[in-house]
Amino acid sequence: MLGISVSFTSKVEDFVAHDGPKLSYTHKQLGDEMHINAVDLLFEQGIMDVDIQVQDWEGVPCFFASKNIDAALPYDIFGATFYLLSRYEEYLPHVKDVLGRFPANESIAYKHKFIHRPVVDIWMLRFKEMLLQAYPDSLQKIATFKIGVIIDVPQAFAYRKIGFLRTLGGYGRDFINFRLKQTFNRTQVLLGLRKDPYDVFSWLVNVQKQATTRFKLFFELGDYTEESKNIKYSKRSFQSLIKMVGDYSCVGLFVSKSASQSITVLKEEKKRIEQITNRPLKQARISDYRITLPYSYRDLLDQEVTEDYTMGYPDTPGFRASTCTPFLFYDLDYEIQTPLLLYPFCIHVNAIINSNNQTINRVSFEAIRNTVKEVNGLFMVAFSNADFINIYSKKIFRTLITTDE
Repeated sequence: MLGISVSFTSKVEDFVAHDGPKLSYTHKQLGDEMHINAVDLLFEQGIMDVDIQVQDWEGVPCFFASKNIDAALPYDIFGATFYLLSRYEEYLPHVKDVLGRFPANESIAYKHKFIHRPVVDIWMLRFKEMLLQAYPDSLQKIATFKIGVIIDVPQAFAYRKIGFLRTLGGYGRDFINFRLKQTFNRTQVLLGLRKDPYDVFSWLVNVQKQATTRFKLFFELGDYTEESKNIKYSKRSFQSLIKMVGDYSCVGLFVSKSASQSITVLKEEKKRIEQITNRPLKQARISDYRITLPYSYRDLLDQEVTEDYTMGYPDTPGFRASTCTPFLFYDLDYEIQTPLLLYPFCIHVNAIINSNNQTINRVSFEAIRNTVKEVNGLFMVAFSNADFINIYSKKIFRTLITTDE
């Protein structure tokens, strides 16, 4: 994260003989070097229950307290960071939600009330200050605050191009449930008297032309099921839409539920989007945030996907991995760092809009945005194309794209 080149040694004699800047990460300090007192976590194999005691360090939560009073930091910054970024707690026994996912309220960040803060980035900045005091000439990269917008497209059109049988079934359901307004809207769209409510793509492209932030849109290309209701991927009009959007914004795959459970289906969906875009697939998001570690990410790696944008909670604003900086996925079972880069998002727009009283939780929105700006991180917000029916989603969207980076 700091961009500093380092070399490692486990030989005490080589470490002692080194004349330049050096830092020991051990249970015991070796000399007068800068020292981080290590807990056992990074020296262990396998996954074990870990005792977490969260403490306050000058206003910032931390854990894995140091037993050495001469240590440079009062806790093990490397062990604590690894615990959060590897999502260690998601491998341990926990209560899943109704969709079988790891819920926000099971996380240490939620339980100890620091889910709204990217504590890893805050720790990193304090570590940076410590290094600069000890080694003023150490080279470090300068991070800048960035804004990211991701838009899911699980269903490109609400009424158009969905086929005769589905249209007929839609009219039937509206009639049975006395949804007269929806029947009227459907009829107007099909007669060409108004635009399909989900069809916001021309508007997005026009906004994209003026925006400095490049949007990322994720299209679902799965077969029709009860949970996957996009139009058929082979329709030329749908393929033309994806190509048109891809000329201005980044296009990725919105992995369907079936594909998230079957590597064979995932392979087929990857093939479909690559044939449409004529580009290798690099970016993906998993529908309904059905991440099961490490298997979900292993499947993406198997298909040579290099970027994932699912790391976050759909119903709780905050930081699932306690960071607003992209990081490489570490497979705890195999004990390897993988080439899959995880881009964390911190807000799904639906989590800060109250549909009942038609309000936006701007306090949470601004608080999270400001804390990301303080650490020069990535402020990533997630939408779906259907969200733009809501005027409040559009307000948040405009706030993002008009904000100076």
